[in-house]
Amino acid sequence: MRIEFVIDHMSIKRRERLFAKAQDYIDKKCIERMEPYVPVADSRLKNSGRLLSSAGIAEPGHLVFTAPKAKVSYYAKVNHRHGGNPRATRLWFRTMKAESAKEILRGAAAIVGGRAVI
Repeated sequence: MRIEFVIDHMSIKRRERLFAKAQDYIDKKCIERMEPYVPVADSRLKNSGRLLSSAGIAEPGHLVFTAPKAKVSYYAKVNHRHGGNPRATRLWFRTMKAESAKEILRGAAAIVGGRAVI
């Protein structure tokens, strides 16, 4: 008995494109959904909003805040209940993920033609 495996390269390329599109969706939704939780300095302070506007996608699946002291603000010992964003908190990615992960995963699953198992 002889078994032969045939690789459909077009199917692999299609799947790679769908996964890349789904990852792009996840990255953009994460940045969008983090916005309410990222600390923003009051408008009268120097560099107000700089932390929020510094969010970017370094590579697929790798979100980066490039503003000075972004890491310090993220891991601060206290929540950020002051300034221009009343819902600001420390660990804003984790806060966003706890609130929005299921919805984001459902959207990504729809892009690749599957369903999210949550």
